[in-house]
Amino acid sequence: MRQLLALTLCCLLIPTPVLADEASHRAAAERFLKLAKADSMTAPLYSQTEQLLTAHFTQMGGSMQYEAILRDYRERARRLLDEQLSWEAIRDELVELYLPVFSEQEFDELSEFYESAAGSKLLEHLPELTRGSMAVARERVEQVLAPQLEQLVEDMADEVETQQLGRARE
Repeated sequence: MRQLLALTLCCLLIPTPVLADEASHRAAAERFLKLAKADSMTAPLYSQTEQLLTAHFTQMGGSMQYEAILRDYRERARRLLDEQLSWEAIRDELVELYLPVFSEQEFDELSEFYESAAGSKLLEHLPELTRGSMAVARERVEQVLAPQLEQLVEDMADEVETQQLGRARE
């Protein structure tokens, strides 16, 4: 009986550091995500939803006379978005997404960077830099790569057709 009690106590004591490590790892991840402004990443969806509702309202012939209806539906949409996309609603899922990628030390290093002047500047300009980078890539694909890929496909089709005709004669 004493051995069972001793074994149970040992088992209860072993996971404590693991749980503490996990809790501090989670806390470091959450701190980083807040510094990275993950808590406001869904903000554009709010304005897009509002614009969408306003556009539909206008298409339906909504006028200033019925603006109270539009305000009501905007508020309803905001509540729906809050339920599904607020920081409180998505925090745990985002933390779980980042935990396997970065160690606690790496989260601390990232947080330290984002607290620096350079890190703050990066965060401030990252959305526009990302949009610009995507525009550069999209333009290159449309103007340069797409025609080259089309030619490549045509050349392949010609070669396949040539091979098929050559075998058909044999």
